[in-house]
Amino acid sequence: MVLTELKTDIESVAPQNIVILGSSGFIGSRLRHLLSRDRNRSVVGWSLPGQDLSKTGAIEQLRPMVTEQTTLILAAAVKRQFGDNRDVYRNNMAIVENICELLETSAIRQLIFMSSSAVYGEETENLQIDESTPVNPTSYYGMAKYASERLLRKACQTNGKTILACLRSPLVYGPNDQGRTYGPSGFCAAALAGEPIVLWGDGTELREFIYIDDLCRIIELVVARGFDGELNIVSGVRQSFAEVVALLKRIKPDLRVESRPRSKTKADNAFDARKIRALLPKDFEFTTLEEGLALTLGLHSLSRGVYGS
Repeated sequence: MVLTELKTDIESVAPQNIVILGSSGFIGSRLRHLLSRDRNRSVVGWSLPGQDLSKTGAIEQLRPMVTEQTTLILAAAVKRQFGDNRDVYRNNMAIVENICELLETSAIRQLIFMSSSAVYGEETENLQIDESTPVNPTSYYGMAKYASERLLRKACQTNGKTILACLRSPLVYGPNDQGRTYGPSGFCAAALAGEPIVLWGDGTELREFIYIDDLCRIIELVVARGFDGELNIVSGVRQSFAEVVALLKRIKPDLRVESRPRSKTKADNAFDARKIRALLPKDFEFTTLEEGLALTLGLHSLSRGVYGS
């Protein structure tokens, strides 16, 4: 049975070591930096170019690094900006199949898989997405994420010792995002470079945008408390790409914006955040879009909480 609650018997137990796969990427590198601040943790990073988890035999290097006290965070993936095709699908599945092989012979404490809200379908119109919403991936990236969730769940159930958290996040943004994806990170990069922002259509389709440090703080809670199940990493605040541009224009009034016809039908989607809100501390606050954009532009540091640049 898939559990969807925090395991109270290990709620206060910090793992002896954390291994982050994909530690040179946007999420992995920030996560490694923040988790390493606790000196009681051993945080190890694994990433390209030295380690390619999509290659046969890659896990033989990884196997000696994991024990029954290890938390393994799988943030390694071929991102969708490199193309949405079968090659990307195959490479992402190869990574997950190698991790499944590792789980057959190495019973680690916890596996955290960085999944995506793309499992619900990027072109699906739904303003009340929650963890019970039927999956309907429409991209190779989303298909690979959901297939990976199921393969990893099967592997964890087979070894009987590893708990699995599948974290489904929407578009994550913040400083040092080299992907320049369509949305806050890409728009900020264009603004900093003095380039025009290209907006598809009127940009009014509704989405959710999560600031990188909010994601990392939630992952830290998942590590410490032993969450097992699927969890949407969302605040429940719906906003549009046009709102992102409007906020940026307040900061940079001379910002240029170009509009191009949509290549796909407009679809709004937004999330019901009741599940994650029930799991988070009462005083947990998500970074507002305005503050997150300022941080991404490097204008000031995050003043609240323990995280900063």
